[in-house]
This record gives sequence, C-alpha cells and structure tokens, in this order.
Amino acid sequence: MSVTPGLSVIIPHRREESLDEAVRHLRRMDASGIEVELFTVSGNHPSVQRNACIRESQGDIIYFLDNDSEPEPQNLKRALALFEDPEVAVVGGPNLPREGQHGIQKDFSAVLASPLAVGPVADRYRSSGPVREATDRELILCNLFIRKTVLDKLGYFREDLYPNEENEFMNRIQSAGYKLMYDPEIRVHRSPRPDLKSFLRMLMGYGRGRFKQMTVDFRIQNCVFFLPALFAGFIAALPMVLIGFFTSGEYMELGRVTLQEASHILRWPWTAALLVYIAALPPYSGIVLFAGSLTFARIQKPRSAFSVFRLPFLFFCVHFFYGLGLWRGLFSLLRSEKKVVEYELNRMQIC
Repeated sequence: MSVTPGLSVIIPHRREESLDEAVRHLRRMDASGIEVELFTVSGNHPSVQRNACIRESQGDIIYFLDNDSEPEPQNLKRALALFEDPEVAVVGGPNLPREGQHGIQKDFSAVLASPLAVGPVADRYRSSGPVREATDRELILCNLFIRKTVLDKLGYFREDLYPNEENEFMNRIQSAGYKLMYDPEIRVHRSPRPDLKSFLRMLMGYGRGRFKQMTVDFRIQNCVFFLPALFAGFIAALPMVLIGFFTSGEYMELGRVTLQEASHILRWPWTAALLVYIAALPPYSGIVLFAGSLTFARIQKPRSAFSVFRLPFLFFCVHFFYGLGLWRGLFSLLRSEKKVVEYELNRMQIC
C-alpha cells in the first residue's frame, strides 16, 4: 500500500459488559504510524451494532473484536502485510483461551480445538498450520480484519442473521473473487463459557444460526452441517423406540424366537429399529472415548483428573446440541420474531 492505512476497531457489547481488558490490550498493539479509532457500541443486536459503526468508520481497515477479546501486539502489523495483496479482503486468526483457565473451562477449549468435535472449524480455536487462503470455517468474527472498500462495495452484514452473519458475508466476498486469509499468529485470547449450561446454550445458538444462514445463503458444501441434525434426531428418537419396543409386546416374543427364525425379527418395526441403535451406538461411544483420551493427553498440565470422564461427554454434547440447534433453527421459521433494536455508539481515538 502506498499510503499508511487507518484502522477502525469495532467492539459491540451489552450495556452491562466491561471493555476494560479489550481496550487495555488494544493499546499494547503495535500500531506505530497508524491512526486507530475505536468504536464501542452497546445494544441488543450485534449485527445492527456493527453495521452502525461501519457507516461511521474512517479507517481503511476494520478490525472486529468482541468485548472480551484480548488481541496480541503483532496482530495489526501481520494483517497489514497480508493486505498488501489487493485481492485480500479479509484477514483473521484463532480465538485462543486465556491463560490460567482450569477445570471444565479448560475442557471446553480443548474440545472446540479438536477436529473430532467440530471438523475444520477447530482452526478457529487453535493456531494451526501456515498462513494460507481460508474459508469462513476457519475464521471467526471476534478476531477479524476486513477491508472497508469491500464492505462498501458488497454491502454490510445481514441484519436478519445472528449469529453466522459473518459466514454469509465471507461467502459473499469469496463469490466476488476476493481472498480470505488465515494467519495462525494473529491471535486473540478469550475466556471460555463459565459453565456447562452456557456452553450448551452457545452450541444450540451456533446450530440455529447455521441453519438460518443456509436458508438465505444455501451452498452445497454446507450440507455437511446437517449431519449433527441427523445425529440429534437419531438420539432423541431412542426413548420412543424403547417405549414402542416394550409396549408393543415385541420384547416378549424375542424369547420364543428360534435360531432358524432369527431373521424374522427384522420384520418387527420396533425390534429392527432397536437393532440399529445396538449396532451404531457402541462404535460411536468408542469414537468419543478415543477422542476424549486423545484430547486429555494434549491438555497442558495442570489438568483435572475429572477431565478424563468429562471430555468424552463434551464431545457428545458438541455433536448433539449443535444438531438440536439446527432443529431449533428449522422450527424458528414457523414463528415470526420481532425485536426492538436499541444501541448506543461511542467513538474514541486510540493512537
């Protein structure tokens, strides 16, 4: 770039949330010779809040953070080096856990960083591989640089999407021929969810957002996200299969079946369905036990002994509750959601 660009940092937050740590780490960022303006916007609709800040921003590059994102000092300079290529529209990196996490929070971070739990999305939660061209699956909005001219040209975030508004936008960018870049050294640190309830709520929210995104921006490669929905439906149907098996009397007939008549039980609907579960659940259990033990071995010490038991359960939770979120997204289409949007925008000069 022939002219040193300006940077606009945008942090949406709820009114009760503190920005002190994010601002403190922003001031430590290497921004020598670069004008940095910070927009903080409190409110109840992050997509609307971000768009309001984009309209007011003056920087050539916009850096999106969350209220608890702690960016590392090298982030800006590394991003600007990648923006030297005019075809690069988006630069991002991973969201890593803060130092000092322990107990179940440490387990949350470890599971999200495992491809056995979340597939390629794991690179959002770990520094992995070289600097490379990426997709929306590896990039995350709490640590994302976007070229302002591309936002002005292609439009801002869809305000009817949250979460997953950034995924639809990045798909739009790639369709227009621009590049998305992932740099494992462009890092922010955040605290994982504090407890299991909030972690499961987060997973369901992600699933709901993914389904809603696919209704407005369907792409064949995203059909892989329906697998957790099928899994969740499969698990949720198990109680009904057991009730049918016992109330239909099929279980009483099993004792009278001879070896020669064994193939006949496949004609009994509840018994046949139960056999599918008997065949499928042990291999799946073996996979999550293997994933849990592998992840436990990779967790840095000190680590809790309870993690040996928690991690396999958390792998199951990621698959099941993300899938439930997809179903929730489907059912949410059946009702209209009206929300009164409120926000308050503030601007300050960082350097």
